[in-house]
Amino acid sequence: MAAGPEDGVYLDSSDTPARRRFNRRALIFTGIGAGVYALSLIATIPAQLVVPIADASGTIWRGSAPLGGVNRVAWRWAPLRSLVQFGFAADLIAEGPETSLAGRALLRPGSLRLDSVSGSADGTLLGAVLKPSFACTLRMQIDFDHVKIGGASQGAEGRIRSGPGTCQAFGGQGPVSVPALAFDMRQTPGLAVINLAAVGQPRTPFVMGGLDEAGKLQLIVTAEGAAALPFASTPGGMKVETEL
Repeated sequence: MAAGPEDGVYLDSSDTPARRRFNRRALIFTGIGAGVYALSLIATIPAQLVVPIADASGTIWRGSAPLGGVNRVAWRWAPLRSLVQFGFAADLIAEGPETSLAGRALLRPGSLRLDSVSGSADGTLLGAVLKPSFACTLRMQIDFDHVKIGGASQGAEGRIRSGPGTCQAFGGQGPVSVPALAFDMRQTPGLAVINLAAVGQPRTPFVMGGLDEAGKLQLIVTAEGAAALPFASTPGGMKVETEL
């Protein structure tokens, strides 16, 4: 004969359906509370411990750091994107007297990815980011879909357009007039193709080359490039190979 409740089926009151539902809810709310607490602790970590930029201030939730002498980059942490993409994700804004850029960043150990970077900048930002052996005074319009440096699947897709300006090698001769330039990076399978030329003359490149998925960068300064950009090349042109 089937046993009834009076026969001791629910001898332990903690095993009732209502009790089990309560325990599940308690576990859920406890987990949410622990997650919020952990999130609040992470958000107060000083920026200098995570952001690889000298003199960073604030926290990883929200902070800023200088880029060169006159520009500054600020970020706001994106917790949901960080969880989904398994890294430190943030919204970026770079500002300065002649700079106004916005984009998204994803930082992982050994790699950095930038997405949807667009806006305007000047030569001081170029110097702060790339640290070339010359300085330029010119205005640039930047529009990059993505840039990935470090780790696997490195590459980039985007372009930079600059107006006429001047550039000068450190410790070299006087300023050199530079025409309006078009810099393009086009992502192909396994290789981001690079081309730098005067605006409207893409078939007469000053610099050409590519960045492969492993981070090997090859650049060739053509004879035309050496003549137009003597501060960046030896006479007649040159070839550069390096690892990013």
